[in-house]
Amino acid sequence: MTIAKPIRACLNGFALLGAAAIITVAFVPEGNLHCDEPYLVEKSPDGRWTLTVCGRPMFFAMPGGGSDAPGWIVLRDENGAIRGVSDLGMLQLYGGAVSGSKLEWSNDRVTRRMVLDLPLDRATNPLERWWTDRLWRLRALAGLTPDDDSLR
Repeated sequence: MTIAKPIRACLNGFALLGAAAIITVAFVPEGNLHCDEPYLVEKSPDGRWTLTVCGRPMFFAMPGGGSDAPGWIVLRDENGAIRGVSDLGMLQLYGGAVSGSKLEWSNDRVTRRMVLDLPLDRATNPLERWWTDRLWRLRALAGLTPDDDSLR
């Protein structure tokens, strides 16, 4: 049985589109989610999770305005895979969110009032860890991560 040429062309187009999507996810760069000079690094009490606050470059800043820069809050598991990302409007908001507020680790979430609320989802296998890491990278690159504005 032969498939009509228009249908075959359509199927080939979908296959090509699917392959392009997989390649995009597979090779998405870590970009600014990896920072050489983190603003702050905090570890969970059990040592399985690391929360890193990284600044993003600004096109223009006044002298002394470095903490006004936007940033990322990146959650990594014990293997270094990205398990969550939150957008931070200004780095100084992390330190001065609410007087006396601190980072709270529970069995299934990490929170800081008015700044951060991410689930602690453990990967069940290496493929899931790799896939989730790549999806968080892609979400950050596309600007589709949760942000601190939604928590105020």
